[in-house]
Amino acid sequence: MSEPRKSKKTLAISLSAICLLLVGVLLYLRKVEGGLSNVFSLEYWQNHFNGLEMYRPSVSYFTRGNDQFKDVCLTFDDGPHLKGAPLILDALKKEGIHGTFFVVGIRVKEHPELVKRMIAEGNEVGNHTQDHIRLDTLPLKNVKAEIRNCEINVERATGRRVMLFRPPGMRVTHDIMLAVKGMGLTTVGWNVGAHDFIPPAAKNMTQDMIDGMNTTPNQVAERVISNVKPGVIILLHDNPVTAAALPAIIADLRKKGYGFKTVSEMLSKLPKPIKVVANPIATDRYANIGFPPPAAPVVKPAVVGTAPAVKPATK
Repeated sequence: MSEPRKSKKTLAISLSAICLLLVGVLLYLRKVEGGLSNVFSLEYWQNHFNGLEMYRPSVSYFTRGNDQFKDVCLTFDDGPHLKGAPLILDALKKEGIHGTFFVVGIRVKEHPELVKRMIAEGNEVGNHTQDHIRLDTLPLKNVKAEIRNCEINVERATGRRVMLFRPPGMRVTHDIMLAVKGMGLTTVGWNVGAHDFIPPAAKNMTQDMIDGMNTTPNQVAERVISNVKPGVIILLHDNPVTAAALPAIIADLRKKGYGFKTVSEMLSKLPKPIKVVANPIATDRYANIGFPPPAAPVVKPAVVGTAPAVKPATK
């Protein structure tokens, strides 16, 4: 083979190897960095090297934990439900770990004892609005009312405030996030979803219904386990299927060397640590802002008879 032909063949092999290497790097970065849109985004890499892809101080938005630590965060949305929350709390207590629960105000009002238990057992409770309405469909004053009313219900149930917030469906605008920050709250996102949401209509669940929704404990566990990386915030929901999946999730991740942290613990381990007390003791914060406690029923004294009028003596 002539030298020029050999040189061309060598060059072609080298270029092919470089192309394969670049494709491999791109595929790896796509997986690690959350998609090719991030890989090719200058803003993303600027945020990455400044730590802003973990926490954005301009809107107090926590997106994920520090990937230098092999920790994950378990979060549970939409409760407390009577069929789910006790089972989840039992599983967490048995394993000696804590989670962060984003609760809905109307459900806190129905089951205040469950929210008390969450905090009493070392878990964190966050705000998931009063009625679980998509906030980007509401005027800003209604958004604030949704958040305040949930806060009020948690305070009345537990004597504790809530400093963490997750919007339903993560449906927010920049103005909403600024308003949330102005209310003193930290917005918390998520990175790994278990697709374990069960519609409210499925209150009387059967195994056929669960199978039809492709939401079984094994499926929930697999979705979490196969997508976990250091620092991720895992989105789960308050239901019995998720409770049944927790032991497998915890056992597998522990076997792989993962630890379990609450949201505030992960915030404290960021490159630029953020200190948030998730549930400080409440003061009489809402005493005079138009949200009085429910009026006590008025009990009229029983009438047992009236004494006859006494006429004054006359001469």
